[in-house]
Amino acid sequence: MPITLNRHSSIPLYRQLVNALREDIVSGALAANYKLPPERELAERLGVNRATVLQAYQQLKSEGLIASHVGRGTFVCASDERQGTAPPWQILFSDYSNRFTYHDIAAADQAQQSPDAIDFATGSQNPADIPDDLLRNVSIRAFESADFQSTQESPIEGFPQLRELLADHMTQRGVRCDADNVMVLSGAEQGLDLCVRAFVNPGDCVLVEQSTFFPALQAFRSADARVIGVPIDEQGMRTDLLDGYCKRFHPKLIFTIPTFQNPSGATMPLRRRRELVETAMRYQCLVIEDDPYGELCYSERSAGTIGAGGFTAAGGGGGITGGVTSGIAGASSSPRRPRELTPLKGMENAGYVIYLSTFSKTVTPGLRTGWLVADSHVIARIAALRRMIDQHTSSSSQLICMELLSSGRIGRHIERLCEIYGHRRDLMLDAMRRYAPDGMRWSTPMGGYYLWARLPDGLRAARLLDDARHTGVTFMPGDMFAVDEDDSSHIRLNFVRPDSQLIEPGIKLLCGTIAEAIQGASGHSSER
Repeated sequence: MPITLNRHSSIPLYRQLVNALREDIVSGALAANYKLPPERELAERLGVNRATVLQAYQQLKSEGLIASHVGRGTFVCASDERQGTAPPWQILFSDYSNRFTYHDIAAADQAQQSPDAIDFATGSQNPADIPDDLLRNVSIRAFESADFQSTQESPIEGFPQLRELLADHMTQRGVRCDADNVMVLSGAEQGLDLCVRAFVNPGDCVLVEQSTFFPALQAFRSADARVIGVPIDEQGMRTDLLDGYCKRFHPKLIFTIPTFQNPSGATMPLRRRRELVETAMRYQCLVIEDDPYGELCYSERSAGTIGAGGFTAAGGGGGITGGVTSGIAGASSSPRRPRELTPLKGMENAGYVIYLSTFSKTVTPGLRTGWLVADSHVIARIAALRRMIDQHTSSSSQLICMELLSSGRIGRHIERLCEIYGHRRDLMLDAMRRYAPDGMRWSTPMGGYYLWARLPDGLRAARLLDDARHTGVTFMPGDMFAVDEDDSSHIRLNFVRPDSQLIEPGIKLLCGTIAEAIQGASGHSSER
């Protein structure tokens, strides 16, 4: 069994040994039931460490080519022995897919798949909030249009008319852009994936909020990026620390959700937004601004108080600042929209900010249509990359979005949602003030979907979730969103998802579960 290893090759020695033995086995040079040398003996013969041979043997075992028998040794398997065995998944899956943290995905699924529970976990809206006639009427008008052709195919960047409408929509929100700066997407997450493909090399640093949208973490980690979390507070990312992080880590990208952040619900005030953009430009790193909730604003606040809502503690009695405001996030031309909610993209025109948004959080989750606003160089590069995976966004979906925008239906629909969702937020905040046990604190979000709550000391969110599911309520544990350490002390509650009449009893059940867990923890402590 002559084997020669090349110590000057870039291929690891164990991999060279695997390749040589595999070739001999497959070619028949090593017949079935041939006894391979013991690991120590082969290591001495080849002049390598025993661990090198051990690793090679383990690899060949996983492929079903060899097998070890206690007291007898290691043998070549017969071909028929390998038939019907499971595929060697650990070597078939790519490094890219192996970097996913599948336990996070499983935990999210577990939290969301509770059909009989009061659902504070799922990150989407209540289907009942979509009027029956909205999409039906809009679709009929779109498909009856004289311009519609059943065979019409969209350019990869999207229909020119829709890009124009989106450019107008963004301009009215404070972002100066042309249709050439807009790309229509099959959901905003596609845009994030394309940005990762376009910009991130293995080892590149990406700065994110310390707790953030976990599919974004998956996307960056799968590209083998070094993901660093910047601390957050009730006003979002701590931009006062950003210069130091950029100076030390030299990031390629900063990913942020500045408006109604997921999971914290925080809103970055104007001063921090400017500071973030100026820091990114100074260090020449790009900013990916994710803005799925930016038009769902509920609180009417003065310019000086936006983003300063802080946290409410159990028993503190802190009320809701401001009431539900109709029209703030209605038609995009609303003059009452707070200036502090201007997207980061509206604060620079050099091309450093890439903006992402979607219709799925405001119209319906099933309308997988989003858009990206960026410099024309970015649009061209992303269009080229996109051709490998997706020729264009659904023509039908684009036509529906065109009708929604051009008719003004989208503005009226969002205005209605703001009234409904603002009311549900108020119901949840009121229930938290009444039922939350001592030691619990929570945010007062001015918009979006989520309330971010800190559990009393000593409780772990993942364990609490199991108890809560048994009582008929579910939430998302904070660990799901943590960058580089477990966050077992926070939970995310979606006040948009459940029906209004279920919010108060759901919070009562949840807080009761938390109170019981506190008593259980104190009981164990006293016993010790």
